[in-house]
Amino acid sequence: MKHVLEYFSTLLHLIGMLVFVGGHIWFGIFAALAERDAQPAGERFLAAALPVLANGFGLGVLLLFGSGLLKLLLWGEPGLIFLPDLYGWLFLSKLVLYIVIVGNGLMIERRYLPRVANLAGEEMNVAWNQVKIRARFNLVLVLVVVALGETLRFSKL
Repeated sequence: MKHVLEYFSTLLHLIGMLVFVGGHIWFGIFAALAERDAQPAGERFLAAALPVLANGFGLGVLLLFGSGLLKLLLWGEPGLIFLPDLYGWLFLSKLVLYIVIVGNGLMIERRYLPRVANLAGEEMNVAWNQVKIRARFNLVLVLVVVALGETLRFSKL
């Protein structure tokens, strides 16, 4: 049963990475293409698609967090108090970064997306720039979390 749960958690983790990290990468590519286009239709399309993307990113975070927690429970030899180990510090760093990513994503979704969807002109451009800056910051944090995940894998060897 433990092997099935480990396989299932790994599968969920991969799906979560595809949805979350892959979604951020595709959003970055589409945002860059929309910026280069002289017509505002690309930015309007992205602004209309952002709520759907935000829900997808949230689903990816939940999959990553849930599968990581399942792996922790499966591998949890040291128990829940394992900060003296390198594994514990790396795991705590990943949790803190997830909290920052989710907080930044909530700020994008609650503060800036309504402004992009409802405003026009210069105010929309300011809100759109904030969405792009915060989304790029989230992408960098996501890539750091992925690197820490790979480090976690090798810290148990």
